[in-house]
Amino acid sequence: MGIAYKIRCKHCHAEFDYSQDQSFGMLPRCVGCESYVETESPIRCPACNRRLNATQEEFNEQVQTVMMWD
Repeated sequence: MGIAYKIRCKHCHAEFDYSQDQSFGMLPRCVGCESYVETESPIRCPACNRRLNATQEEFNEQVQTVMMWD
């Protein structure tokens, strides 16, 4: 299962796509389940290089669209 986000940076307002594998080597989770964004490794805006995932809440504020697949 994977998940892709369209993100709009709250710092510079750049829009870009970000995706990650949600299985983490384990059994895939169901479609519609709560998604988890890693906060230990930084996700940075490609335009201004600011960190977008200091907290789960901060990341979710910047998400415009979420797409999930098996």
